[in-house]
Amino acid sequence: MQLFAKAMQNKKIVKGLLCHGLWVLTPNPRLLRGRKVICHSVVMADVINCGARIVITPNRVVEDDDLVTGFSKHQVLPFITAIA
Repeated sequence: MQLFAKAMQNKKIVKGLLCHGLWVLTPNPRLLRGRKVICHSVVMADVINCGARIVITPNRVVEDDDLVTGFSKHQVLPFITAIA
């Protein structure tokens, strides 16, 4: 968690979290506050409580500067493309 928190502070590092992955950041709400994301519906309440904005896109992948998020494993190809 500490390594990911440090990476979140560096805009030059592209971070990607798929499906339930945003749960890793919820213990530290400031990492998600104001960020545009998408995640699995099971995680959404916690992510919203951290101050993130859920954005629904046709391909279910959201890019917010250095943070790429995807709804579920079914979006793995557009998710990887967005990170690349």
